[in-house]
Amino acid sequence: MSGRLGGKRVLVTHADRYIGPPVVDLFRREGADVVADETDCTTGPEVAGEVVAAAGAVDVLVANFAGPHRRMPVTSMIGDVTAFADEEFQDYLDELVWPLLRVVRAALPAMIERSSGKIVAATSATPERAIPGLAVYSAARGAQNAFVQVAGAEAAPHNVQVNALGPAHIKNNMYYTDAMLADDAVRESFESQIPAGRLGEGREAAELALALASGASDFMAGQVVPVSGGWAT
Repeated sequence: MSGRLGGKRVLVTHADRYIGPPVVDLFRREGADVVADETDCTTGPEVAGEVVAAAGAVDVLVANFAGPHRRMPVTSMIGDVTAFADEEFQDYLDELVWPLLRVVRAALPAMIERSSGKIVAATSATPERAIPGLAVYSAARGAQNAFVQVAGAEAAPHNVQVNALGPAHIKNNMYYTDAMLADDAVRESFESQIPAGRLGEGREAAELALALASGASDFMAGQVVPVSGGWAT
C-alpha cells in the first residue's frame, strides 16, 4: 500500500477531539489502517487497557488526550494561581495525565516484545513558557511531557520510539475553537504573541505527528517537539 504509513495499523485515542480529527484524516491518506477511538477514558482505570486490547496489534499509538469539554475553550481556562479549586486540577489529572500513562502502559509491552513500534503523544508546549492563569493546566501537561521523556528513554533499547508533539496556538475543536477565534480582538491577542504572526492549522500538527509515527523518528527517544510558530522553541 502506498503512503508513508502504508500497511501500518494505528490507534488514535480521543479521535474526535484536539488534534485527533486532522491526524486521522492525514494518516488514512498516508495508507494507515486507523482505529479512530472516541472512548472516554475517565470512567475507570481499566478503560485505557480495554481500548488498546480492542484495537489489536497496533504499529503506532497516537495518544491524543484533551481536557474536559466544560473547561474549554482556552479563554475559559484562565484563573489565578491562588484561586483554583482542587477539583479543577483533578479534572486535568483524570482527563490528561492518567489516560496517557495507562494507554502507554497497555500498548508498550507488545511493542517491546516484537522490538518495533511508535508511540506519539499529543501533549502541549504550554509547560515550556510561564503563562499567567494556566498554572494547573500547565502542571498537568508538564506531567505528561516528563512521562514521555522517561518512557522514551526506557523504550529506546527495544527499538520502540516514544515521543510527543507539543502543540500551542493550534486551531482545534477544544482549545482554539472557531467560535472563540471569531472574536477579532481575542484572535489578534493570540496572534501578537506568535513569531509566525498567525495561529497554526490542525494539519500542521498532524504532519509532525506523522513524522513521529514514521521512520523519520527512528533516532528519537523521549523528545517533546513544540509546534507553535516559534512561540516555544
